[in-house]
Amino acid sequence: MKRIHFIALFLFSILLLFSSFKHPIKLTASLIEYDEKSKSMKMECRVFIDDFEKSINKRLTKDIDVTNLTEEDKFGIEDYFKQYYSIAINGKRMSLQLEQTELMEAQNIIIIKFAEKDFPIKKGDKLTVENILFFVEFGELQSNRVTLRMPPFLNEHSFQSSINRYSFYYTF
Repeated sequence: MKRIHFIALFLFSILLLFSSFKHPIKLTASLIEYDEKSKSMKMECRVFIDDFEKSINKRLTKDIDVTNLTEEDKFGIEDYFKQYYSIAINGKRMSLQLEQTELMEAQNIIIIKFAEKDFPIKKGDKLTVENILFFVEFGELQSNRVTLRMPPFLNEHSFQSSINRYSFYYTF
């Protein structure tokens, strides 16, 4: 009888341990694209919903629910990204104006899309990308992948930001 109680307790402990972690991977994935014809820049960032809510809700005066965003929530998301994600050409920062969000609830992912019009790039310009999303919350466990598509300068280039190296520089 003691053995059955021990096995039941052991199995319950394992279940409790694994249910306390929604997902072990701490990762964001971003795509930064430049449209040479319209001279516009777009950025989309895919993040885990629970990680995002944990991080942003620490910084806002009210908690947001990504399944039902208000206008105030959208401004909060813009402010949050301005603090933790930077794209600049020759030191001029992209304003990261929120265009839309897309939920993939079954996968626990939210896609956050930003755009800026009239952001021309020319040969010799210096691009700087800094991505420090979730490093405060998850430290060295966090990894942020960024892919750049900037024709005619860069067809596609990817890099990974970590707590120790979160900036990327490129001269066109």
